[in-house]
Amino acid sequence: MAVLICSVPAGNSWAQELEQPYTIAIKGNNSIPEQDLLKAAADELQMFKQRGYRKADIDDAAFKMRLTYLMAGFAFAVVDYSYEKEGAQVQVIFDIREGPQVFIENIVFEGNRYISAEKLTGFFQEKGNGLIKMKEEVFIESAVRDATISIRDYYRGEGFADVAIKEPVFTFNKARTRVTITIIIEEGPKYRITDVKLSGEIIPELAPELARIKKEIIGQPYFVRQKLFLRTKLEDAHDVRGYADAKVVVEAVRLAEPGSILMIVGITSGEKVRIDKIVVSGNENTKESFIRDRLMLKPGDIYSRAKRMESFRKLYDSGLFAKINIELLPEDADGKHVLAVEVVEMPSREYYVEPGWGSYEKIRLQAGALEKNLFGSGKNGRLDGLVSTKGETISVSYIDPWLVQTDISMNIPLYFEKRKEPSYTSDETALSVLFSKKFGKRLTLSAGYKFKMTQLYNVAENVSMENSDDNYNQGTVGLQAVWDSRDDFFFPTKGLRIAGSFDISLPALGSEIDFARTTFGGRYFIGLPHEYILGLRATTGLIIPLRNQSSIPINERFFNGGDNTVRSFEHSELGLKDVNNEPIGGLAYNVFSIELRKIFYKNFAASLYVDAGNVSPNQSFLARGMEPYTDRSELMDDTLHDYFNDFKFGVGVGLQYLLPVGPLRFDFAINPSPEEIWNDRSWVFHFSLGMAF
Repeated sequence: MAVLICSVPAGNSWAQELEQPYTIAIKGNNSIPEQDLLKAAADELQMFKQRGYRKADIDDAAFKMRLTYLMAGFAFAVVDYSYEKEGAQVQVIFDIREGPQVFIENIVFEGNRYISAEKLTGFFQEKGNGLIKMKEEVFIESAVRDATISIRDYYRGEGFADVAIKEPVFTFNKARTRVTITIIIEEGPKYRITDVKLSGEIIPELAPELARIKKEIIGQPYFVRQKLFLRTKLEDAHDVRGYADAKVVVEAVRLAEPGSILMIVGITSGEKVRIDKIVVSGNENTKESFIRDRLMLKPGDIYSRAKRMESFRKLYDSGLFAKINIELLPEDADGKHVLAVEVVEMPSREYYVEPGWGSYEKIRLQAGALEKNLFGSGKNGRLDGLVSTKGETISVSYIDPWLVQTDISMNIPLYFEKRKEPSYTSDETALSVLFSKKFGKRLTLSAGYKFKMTQLYNVAENVSMENSDDNYNQGTVGLQAVWDSRDDFFFPTKGLRIAGSFDISLPALGSEIDFARTTFGGRYFIGLPHEYILGLRATTGLIIPLRNQSSIPINERFFNGGDNTVRSFEHSELGLKDVNNEPIGGLAYNVFSIELRKIFYKNFAASLYVDAGNVSPNQSFLARGMEPYTDRSELMDDTLHDYFNDFKFGVGVGLQYLLPVGPLRFDFAINPSPEEIWNDRSWVFHFSLGMAF
């Protein structure tokens, strides 16, 4: 028998110092740990303490403990207790008689002629709402009753309006460890809608649409909600044509022929409703013109509920309002209609400070300010700064989410960045004009122009793959497409993300270097049994020098290795290096990963992974004695020849702690074949924020 001498607090900690003179003891629990029982009754035991040790709260606690046993399949469990009070001392002893754990032997259906037993058994299988776990065959009576309700609802949806499901019959074996469940079903006739009769004010211009709706519903199974569905369709048909006050009454009549239903519809169309004026209120900082531009209804328009809902969506999507109410007011004394639009604004200005850590950058700090409603126009302005041990960045951007009142977003960022990489240090100043548009919820297309001024210094000796300038200007146009169906941005459990981009730099665009770059990659997440997640990644990229260009600056090349690519290497350290073991990058790269993830306790997750990747050209460049390329054709031939050669691997384990801003991640990776010539390490440890992919 376990005895607790404590005051029971809220939460999961039960070994607290004595605050009040009472004891709680549990005996007889052999199958469910004491900690689980106390946790199940935590709220009731807390109230027991706060309300002066009332016996009624112990009644509730015993009920919760018994419920825990029932949900574990102990159908005959009894939780009794004794309550004794002597002076200031209170003693409570929970006495548990568990009984046997019961498993399902069989499920028998009687009376089901139209629906197969196999189909009906599916309602007892494990679902998100806690129905019986058939693979374990644990008997939970409440789950059985929930399943019978679902079966009844399914029958009604199939047209069996008179179906009756009797109370389930439970037959236990002698030891009471197995049960046979018998479900008796009285199906009754299956009803179908055989005709729809329209009466009342039938508007000629709506006749074809009403006939289409009528044709769609005839022959469908009848259930009570069919009346609501038919009424809604008919009212919406009137609403689209401006008859916002149309009223539809639907009655279902059973005909003499068994299973036949006649739907009798009475229609009162009313008059067309035209909006005379729109009144906007509640906007203190937002310009009224911004709100009116997002309304699908204008003065003089015929009113439509569908357009009202679309107006609500457009205002809601702006992210500026905490509450939106759009209402058509009753006619005034002159018989005119007013559309009232009332909003409650959200705070539009945000300040943020975000410390962080990366395996390469070490400590970093990002801070900035965001204004989501510049001058009341709904446009965004952002000022952002980032400082780390490897450099600093400052940027300012102007964003118009609805360029010229369209769904196209325009972003104009200006930034300065100084960054130290293993083989060089760069200063970049860039101005861009970017346009993007979402197509549905998953596809985003982007295009833009970027002008960048770059200065390179501290470039390692003999690092060049080609002779290239340290200072240059670059003008680039680019396209990008992203398809994203993942269920979570930070820690997805299922879904697919595919991204592809192409950009080109030419003298006609203000560029001093000529090349094209393309990248393509996908990430696919699969939910597995027992809440495991399988993540797959494939990413590739290629740079193509154009015309007579045989000189690609080092900071424009692809590098590989690090906490977000092949994790058995330090940042950018995978691939060819110069005589001083400084990475030199390449014109192509690949990364492939497979990762098994699982949340194993609260916000803690773990992963096992294999990474593979390369940089090209590699062996071909080494065979040349690492001499600079002077011919574009030779450079491209070697790049394509080595595109899928000389892959490096990483095998590792990871630990993540899930935060609202992304997982805090620890990765340990082993390099199974380190190369001494490149001074590869045999293992690497990474500490960073966010998943690798």
